[in-house]
Amino acid sequence: MSGTINRRALLAGALGAPLAASLPAAERQYSGLTDLRLSDDEMLRCFIKLRSSLDDRVTMGWVDAVNYAFVEGVTYPLYRLLSTTIRQMRKVNDSLYKNVSLEVAMYMDIKTGELLEQLTMPITGNVVDVPLYRAGPSRMDMTVRAEDSSEFTMDRETVDGESFFASGQVESQRFISLPQRRGDDFYIRQDISARVFPAGETSPSFFYREWTINQGSWKGLSDPSVVSVPVDVAYIANTAFRPWMQMGDTPGHTVQNGRGGKAETPGGLPVELLRLVKLHHPDLIEDPRGVLAAEAA
Repeated sequence: MSGTINRRALLAGALGAPLAASLPAAERQYSGLTDLRLSDDEMLRCFIKLRSSLDDRVTMGWVDAVNYAFVEGVTYPLYRLLSTTIRQMRKVNDSLYKNVSLEVAMYMDIKTGELLEQLTMPITGNVVDVPLYRAGPSRMDMTVRAEDSSEFTMDRETVDGESFFASGQVESQRFISLPQRRGDDFYIRQDISARVFPAGETSPSFFYREWTINQGSWKGLSDPSVVSVPVDVAYIANTAFRPWMQMGDTPGHTVQNGRGGKAETPGGLPVELLRLVKLHHPDLIEDPRGVLAAEAA
């Protein structure tokens, strides 16, 4: 990674030859899934086709998840999360893409589906104001794997950033792995982690750990003329309590799980997410490419 780390980051890359022509016979099968032997560039090309695009078009990834507080082995429902990340890729070479992205997230009442304005936190009983989340633009190098340490800047890249993040040095890792196939269904995993340490501290003030399983059509991924393939995403993450939650020294963190996908245009977003983005971030619907170009300049 160069510059910053954030949970919107993808892993991406490219390969030159069609996938199907270069694959050796698979050796192992698990639950009907066959492990594939792909090179780093082949895995990266598949992943970027699924989660974004090989060309410079703007895509909109989305997630629909449920978030819980996890304290001393007990889970407490917090909210439903609807989010979208608009992103654009630029190819540098077969092993490197540059990514610019911007994310917004909405926190919903799990039972009613209404946008939350306040939330009663478990354990503490604090009634807290629930902010809207808009972060970016963020830039990242897209490579097959990375492990590094750098300045964490998400608090400066996020609207009302001090409500979500603390400043410090971030230690980050990310990689993709385990390509598998069953018929036309192709699966590949992504792991992302980040821990932020304030100056002089040995314990992190913030952490984020994400796992996704990304599924798409092997036919589309194997076709060199196709630059973007529809994706189904299974999503799991663990995250430190955010400052806006006012959990203080309460032990624990949040856990979240859900599913996601990708839209080629704003109209392809889930209906309720599209309505909320139109209401609170209309610029992202009217001209997502222009927003990325202007804010990333």
